Amino acid sequence: MVKKEGLFEVEKWLKREGEPLPKGKKRKKDYRDRKTELYVLDILTLETLYKFSKRGIIKALGGPVSRGKEAVIFHAIGAEEEELAIKMYKISTSNFHVMLDYIIGDPRFENIKRDRRSIVFAWARKEYKNLKRAFDAGVCVPEPIAYDKNVLIMEFIGKEEVAAPRLKDIPVEVLELDFDLEELFWRIISEIKTLYNRGRLVHADLSEFNILMKGYEDVDVSANKIEPVLIDMGQSLLLEHPNADAFLKRDVKNIVVFFNKLGLTCSEAEVMKIIKG
Repeated sequence: MVKKEGLFEVEKWLKREGEPLPKGKKRKKDYRDRKTELYVLDILTLETLYKFSKRGIIKALGGPVSRGKEAVIFHAIGAEEEELAIKMYKISTSNFHVMLDYIIGDPRFENIKRDRRSIVFAWARKEYKNLKRAFDAGVCVPEPIAYDKNVLIMEFIGKEEVAAPRLKDIPVEVLELDFDLEELFWRIISEIKTLYNRGRLVHADLSEFNILMKGYEDVDVSANKIEPVLIDMGQSLLLEHPNADAFLKRDVKNIVVFFNKLGLTCSEAEVMKIIKG
């Protein structure tokens, strides 16, 4: 079950952290500190989460469902009892030099500072804007809800705290039971095409690792309701970006190589022509 202590204890935790200690005394660590160390929940992030809770966007915070080098994703419950994913970018350990490579050249972020914190904050805002642009264009992505500083809140792709599996994690024999692989391939290419032509975006890091297969986590769902969902869009680029075409070719190559390994015969040149046609 989702634990409410992660939100409802934040105010008390922050107050305690802000109180001065007697000279020579060291603050003892309790379970909140251990959670902070384990999940990279620093004071700034906790303050941001608390603001979301006060605004009524988050009612309860669960545990982490995904951990990466740049961010940790937690499960949460929203105002209408809907399941949410909360992506918290790590300020202290994120590779902000790599982030900067994807931000430079984007007219939406021309005037940001070049320090680590500013870059991480811009990255969270960039992913929110990219998701919103893609979602509004009709691309299968998590619906973005809100963002602030290094925290992004979006639709949870899964059911009852169980995240949908990545395309990479589903055995080919299972995929073949539920899909014609060629049909699945073209469904994914269709999402890339919609993102390109209607969203005017290139994902720029697409592969089998960041496509969730929504529906596989639900034993009761029928195969025709399972759909690929594109995630991790912080690095996504507007078509005006000087590297957009190169990244599109890389995205296409990654998907083509994956499905060719499954036995299909796909052409990168043909796919590029269809996407740009």
